[in-house]
Amino acid sequence: MRSGLETLALACLLTLLSAELASAQPLTERTPNLAGTWVSSPRALHFQFAHRFQTTGENADISDLFGDARIVNYPTFELSYGLFSGAMASVRYSSNSVIADNFNEWQLGLKYAPLREVGNGKIRLSVLAAWNVTNESFDGELAAETTLGPVLFSTALRGFSSMLALEDSVSAGAMALAGGLGVKLNRYVTLAGDVSGVVAGSAAVRDRTELGWGAGIHFGIPFTPHTFSIMATNVTSGTLQGVSTGIKGQLFWGFEFTVPFSGFARWGKIFKPDELKETPPTTAAGERPVVEVEIQSIAFREETLEIPVGTTVRWVNKDPVAHTSTSDDGVWESPLIGPGETFEFTFDTPGEFTYHCVPHPFMKARVVVTD
Repeated sequence: MRSGLETLALACLLTLLSAELASAQPLTERTPNLAGTWVSSPRALHFQFAHRFQTTGENADISDLFGDARIVNYPTFELSYGLFSGAMASVRYSSNSVIADNFNEWQLGLKYAPLREVGNGKIRLSVLAAWNVTNESFDGELAAETTLGPVLFSTALRGFSSMLALEDSVSAGAMALAGGLGVKLNRYVTLAGDVSGVVAGSAAVRDRTELGWGAGIHFGIPFTPHTFSIMATNVTSGTLQGVSTGIKGQLFWGFEFTVPFSGFARWGKIFKPDELKETPPTTAAGERPVVEVEIQSIAFREETLEIPVGTTVRWVNKDPVAHTSTSDDGVWESPLIGPGETFEFTFDTPGEFTYHCVPHPFMKARVVVTD
């Protein structure tokens, strides 16, 4: 019998050698300056931190990080929250914007993805409506993606009612086009690049904009839903306006990190640690039966569960990392189930239902529901 540590090590090795798509890894499913069609799961909060910087000073370059170069930072923070399946709200904040009237650039957005099925050759679509608070501009993006084998193709059409911090008397409406390409080396490593630029707008806008580009290597961190990237780009601000134009003659280095919070309820347990103690499930007379499936040692302990119609299945996470219970056919989709947390779903229809864990797709099981 393998110990939990041995199981964890073996699963990690198999994961790193696999080339199967990991759809819940935002950065490994996008390019540096295209957010793509990804949306957060319902009731899940995501935090993304994109940090770009440049070295300044006479003849300074990145090799002078440990010398006398001055480092100028261009960070962008984003919080996104899943409203319902396929839709999320977001706020982006750039604290050192060079394309706005103020160092502090804010963008509020609503994003909806009507087509988001992952698969070889499947087209995914999303629409983002945003308000750039600082530039007082209604911005929008229509994004499309598809994958062919290990290759991700991404494109976006963007529109702006008032691009950049131009005078009120200047026509500042514009449209931009962006395209990106990503190549998955394995489940957790993607090489990606993109370009973007203004394709329609006034002479004033065109004079202030430059073709933007980005190139990076993106990582999924094994056994977590977190992703990380290292990039080079000529783009600073992470808003729609910022990623649609480069800064002429400038090179920025950077990294990005994503942190998903699977619901606010778990954070309240910081102040009520006693709630983390396990309590045995109870079923009162007349209530529907409840069957538990333990998640332990990076596996569903019941690979095949047979239950009658009307039974509620409760997944209990006994691992130190988060998991999900996600139907292969979209019948149910849990948020991240943290250590000690549970998720329930009632099966009212007979049939055979296969499911998996999104952060760890090698975790698979099935539920057989009988009349």
